[in-house]
Amino acid sequence: MAKKNKKKAFMKLAELYNEDTLEMWQRMVNALGIDGYYGSKTQCKKAIKTVFVNIRDFLEAVVRNEPVPQHGNYRALMTYTRENRRFFARRDVKSGGPLSALLRVLM
Repeated sequence: MAKKNKKKAFMKLAELYNEDTLEMWQRMVNALGIDGYYGSKTQCKKAIKTVFVNIRDFLEAVVRNEPVPQHGNYRALMTYTRENRRFFARRDVKSGGPLSALLRVLM
């Protein structure tokens, strides 16, 4: 039962970060530890695209109020995600929302 409640809370947070509002984009920039002020969704998206973060790790870090683990490049993120099976279903990411900026295609 506890595992089911944890997953439900996790998905609720994912829904929150799928909201396509400037406030949510700015919250994500802040949660990722990206310095600076970003006054538009486009600026936020460009800033978010510069970091390599596993979406599951991002959401778990936000829940725990911890720093978000980042990877140095695409290859490091891809290797980590595959080796640790830390996939996040694309269907759970709203197109155009802040979480979509973290999506990467893993070759």
